[in-house]
Amino acid sequence: MRWWEELFSEEMTGYGEMVARTPQISGNRPAVIVVDVVRSFLSAKGKTMAQAVAEFPTSCGPVGWEAIPHMRAVIEAARRADAPVIYTTGTAGSAERYGGTVKGELMRMDRPMDWPGAQEIPEEIAPRAGELVIAKPKASGFFCTPILAYLHRQRVDSVIVTGCTTSGCVRATVVDSFSWGYPTFVVEEACFDRSRLSHGVSLFEMNAKYADVVSVDAVVGRLSQATLVEATAR
Repeated sequence: MRWWEELFSEEMTGYGEMVARTPQISGNRPAVIVVDVVRSFLSAKGKTMAQAVAEFPTSCGPVGWEAIPHMRAVIEAARRADAPVIYTTGTAGSAERYGGTVKGELMRMDRPMDWPGAQEIPEEIAPRAGELVIAKPKASGFFCTPILAYLHRQRVDSVIVTGCTTSGCVRATVVDSFSWGYPTFVVEEACFDRSRLSHGVSLFEMNAKYADVVSVDAVVGRLSQATLVEATAR
């Protein structure tokens, strides 16, 4: 049993059937979505949680940087497999134009997500030329963005999600991905949240309802198989 499953050990009777369901089929043309891994959720590398929040109140601190190597492993495996890699960021000024991503932004228009550098993606996982970067107005990477057209164009048949926050934009993206009919997978080590409890509960709920929560090793291995499938197809 994984640590976040243990959070619900006393309630497993009600959830057991969903959690133990047959895993989804991953397909032969997956895409990787890197959700909102930007400076406003990370702050500078090497800072304590207190220092990170002092720089950006939205920051998740050290846990974000702990997840970066795992994201990089997934991204590099996707590139080797010639699988699409898609990045999302926030849209500067979206609270004033469209309403907040979360309700608190409606009361504070000078929000940190609009501060200089807030939407910068760290160089450790920076997009390559030609990779899609979507500035989204709300939590989900699917809400009022061109991602569906892109996935269709790329003939994607399953979605792998990494990024932050697990309880916020990752979860919203996962729910929409599943709702649009894509088998959806969440990479446990490659997601993060400020709160370990929120992170764990969200992993459990997504795994029970909308996605399969899988390890980075499993995803990297699956992407290697996708490479073989694509090569055979050619």
